[in-house]
Amino acid sequence: MFMGVYFAHGQSDIESKLISAKVYTQGAELKRSATLNLKKGKNEFKLSKLSANLDPKTIQVSGEDITILSVRHEKDFIETNTPEKVEKLLAQKQSLMDKIEVLDMKVFVLKKEAELLSKNMKVIGTEGTNGEDYQKALEYFSKKFEVNTNKGFDLKLEIRNLKKEVNEIDKQINSYNVEEDEPTSNIFLVINSEKDMKRDIKISYAVSEAGWFPAYDIRATTVNHPLSLTYKARVFQNTGIDWKEVKLTLSSGNLEVSGTAPALIPHFLGRNNRREYVYSGRGNVSGRISGSDDGLPLPQVSVFVKGTTLGTATDANGYYNLQVPNGYNSLVYRYLGYVTEEIAIQGRPIINLSLVPDATSLGEVVVTGVAAATPEKKLTFSVGKINMDDEYVYSGNSGNTLNGRVAGVKVRQASESMNPTFQIRGASQLRAPRRENNPLPVNQINYQTTFVYEIEHPYDIPSTGQPEVVDIQTLEVNANYIYSTSPKARENAYLVAEIPEWEKLKLLDGESNLYFEESFVGKSIIDTNIGKDTLDISLGKDEGIVVSRKRLKEFEKQKFFSNKKRDERKFEITIVNTKSTDININVYDQIPVVPNKDYKVIADDLAEAKIDKETGLLTWHIKLNPGEKKVIQFSYSVEYPKYMDLDID
Repeated sequence: MFMGVYFAHGQSDIESKLISAKVYTQGAELKRSATLNLKKGKNEFKLSKLSANLDPKTIQVSGEDITILSVRHEKDFIETNTPEKVEKLLAQKQSLMDKIEVLDMKVFVLKKEAELLSKNMKVIGTEGTNGEDYQKALEYFSKKFEVNTNKGFDLKLEIRNLKKEVNEIDKQINSYNVEEDEPTSNIFLVINSEKDMKRDIKISYAVSEAGWFPAYDIRATTVNHPLSLTYKARVFQNTGIDWKEVKLTLSSGNLEVSGTAPALIPHFLGRNNRREYVYSGRGNVSGRISGSDDGLPLPQVSVFVKGTTLGTATDANGYYNLQVPNGYNSLVYRYLGYVTEEIAIQGRPIINLSLVPDATSLGEVVVTGVAAATPEKKLTFSVGKINMDDEYVYSGNSGNTLNGRVAGVKVRQASESMNPTFQIRGASQLRAPRRENNPLPVNQINYQTTFVYEIEHPYDIPSTGQPEVVDIQTLEVNANYIYSTSPKARENAYLVAEIPEWEKLKLLDGESNLYFEESFVGKSIIDTNIGKDTLDISLGKDEGIVVSRKRLKEFEKQKFFSNKKRDERKFEITIVNTKSTDININVYDQIPVVPNKDYKVIADDLAEAKIDKETGLLTWHIKLNPGEKKVIQFSYSVEYPKYMDLDID
């Protein structure tokens, strides 16, 4: 029997370099390289400073002429080196917080006493209490209320003064540059080698705190030229490790971390398996996102339309603005360290939200400080606080009191019997210099319904969670241009570009910036779930097309019958082409639709409009020469019960 003998060598720390990142719409697969100096026999290596949130199940290691005996992953929580002065300040602050905690308990007791006094006063006022006893009891309770009120006032005054001292200590703490290394993780390798040699290995793993979403710049110079469509990616990552000079690959698919083959479920016709159609309105949603712990705005919160790749991020003041396509009714708000929220839009144009800290996933919060040498004008810091006016909740532990309630304080505690450790991070992250905003060389690889873009030049993506714009490619796209107007809703004409065979462009749902005739005209969305051969892109309103609509009351009549009445309506639509080129325009209006047989709509004169009888939609297709004006007059009547007042406009 042959027995393998391994000669063990001591553990060696090795440096690895991040060489590529395949970024999915949510998640990323990272690949690193390292060079090993192998001795004959068993070798042990440690790869350090890797992302703390990497998925251990996805770790893969490969190399030539070596035998990998084991791979082990371990998180590395590095202790903070807190200066002695800061330690003393923290101790002073903790002492003050303990005093505040005791005073809050006294306020809590006084509050309960007041509630008890109120209940007793109700009891003595019931039937059976004589006047003299009632008067004595009333005097007693009045004095007790007065004493309680004075005590409560004194306690709140003392608490307020202690809070001021705490705030002063916070200012002193923030004047120091207390650096805390981000948590990282390590991979431990045991490798057998048949001889002494040097070998390169590749290490890959998946991370969840990364992703990308598409965005577009759409430019039209005139209606006689093709569209210019610039395809962009907004790539973000918050893995704790900056990506420097990394080769990027962008995939429209989802990160697959399971090794089990998927099973197909029945596809029932008539059931929509992709999304719920709750609110069919297309529109714009904006708002402000803040933290529920301190009320401060949260920058770079990822906001996505559920079921799409359409998304954006909040600005430095927590504001966001997002176009929502037809048929989608839910927004997803995701921010590191906070609970992910899914909110139904329900037709609301403004959605403000307070995100709740996720103590279970983060287990930490951080107070940010600044270096003492930083120029005063450039100082940026935040001080977390607890609202002590909230109803008192006794925890018996200052760490539990702070944890999850103060943005900026990290609380770690091994067990309830041990004192918590407070860690403070003062170093802010600096963004890498932004590259020139030029389109990058890209290779497009199609995998059936999923496609991949390979960015040929390396790129820097800092670990800030802030999207970095990557220009993927610019295409010249043939389009048919047509104007559209619905003057009943809005007296404007909108230019629409109809793109045939748009599936060949491999587009995803995304927000687009619109430019027409060298001017920015607004934002729109590309909605790929339209089920049509042509993709319609609105290029915004064109002031060169003048549209008006008015009601011609002087031509209207009202008639009465035995139990019914008939009202007439007549409208005039005017379209003027002030541009120097011919235009084609679709004009839309409507007549009412009857709900039952008690009503009747008579199309008196629809001016040769095409009518959809189910919806009452009227459509006119019109061609206008430069300077030409077109007037459309149409009328209809509605017959309905005489006793009713009805809006038939």
